[in-house]
Amino acid sequence: MTSFVALKPHLQDAERVAQLKQIEAKLREHEFPPQLVVENTSYCNLKCIHCSHKEMKRPNAHMDLELWIKIVAEVGRTAPETELWPTFYGEAFILGDRLWERLSIADASGCRNLVLNSNGTLLLRNDNIEKVLDSPLKRFIISLDGLSRATFEKIRFRAKHAQVYPAVEKLLQRRAERGQSYPVITAQFSVMKDNAAEAEAFRTFWSERGAEIKIRPMMEWTATGSVRSETIIHDTQMRIACPWAINTMAIHQSGDAVACAVDYEGRFTVGNVRESSIKELWGRLGQSLRRVHLNHEWDKLPELCRGCGDWQVAGAQYDDAQLPGTRPFWIETI
Repeated sequence: MTSFVALKPHLQDAERVAQLKQIEAKLREHEFPPQLVVENTSYCNLKCIHCSHKEMKRPNAHMDLELWIKIVAEVGRTAPETELWPTFYGEAFILGDRLWERLSIADASGCRNLVLNSNGTLLLRNDNIEKVLDSPLKRFIISLDGLSRATFEKIRFRAKHAQVYPAVEKLLQRRAERGQSYPVITAQFSVMKDNAAEAEAFRTFWSERGAEIKIRPMMEWTATGSVRSETIIHDTQMRIACPWAINTMAIHQSGDAVACAVDYEGRFTVGNVRESSIKELWGRLGQSLRRVHLNHEWDKLPELCRGCGDWQVAGAQYDDAQLPGTRPFWIETI
């Protein structure tokens, strides 16, 4: 697989272009979203240099519990193996004990593929390490993006290396002491010019401590804010159907169903889950978004998609270790 570490533009690398075409060739329609990203909170305590959350203009708020219950009831009833993310744009641990209550509700509703992401800054508070390990999570992804203190704190602005790194190490140690396999603990690294030189050392460091490693290219969050990547080219004739548009549905804390998991501002919506079912909203996305992508009708794309180059960063590198049910559903296409 092509390495992302070299920071070469994706579309200037023949192997990477072939990989993107292979990913597209295996895209297909699904009756229900195979990956559902639900924003239980839009609050975040960091201002990372590669994330558009710091520029987000819509309100910071928590999702109503009743709305979450409605969502997980439909997922558990209709597609229990859907990869369900309880948050994405915000930091999950800001919810406090409400996070664990909502995970328990999802589990009781029949949701079997819960995936949580975090920046790790609140792991040492409120017994969160034990709560992670007691939870029904299949995967727990911690975005770190740097090995050295200087790199980590530059990229993950406001986070402290001396707090986050020991917390993640303790989490891995406690999981080993408890003799459990789930949740898989994933150390994530988004490659950019500020950290590329540390990627392999990061991989070694966290592999030795029992984490799964995920190396992925940095995205631009639809390029509607200030975040830009050296590896994404916007002036290009080559294009594939966006894997996020085809495989993912995202619901904001308000209940709005938006274009995809990187439509952080909610510039494209097809309705609200308060008034419609997930399956109905997924069908509307199929007509207005997925069909256009799959048919390569680029001139009919919504404005949000036309300027977005994040399809070029599809596909992450994972290490070899794995447990059943812990790989992203699309990993077989890589």
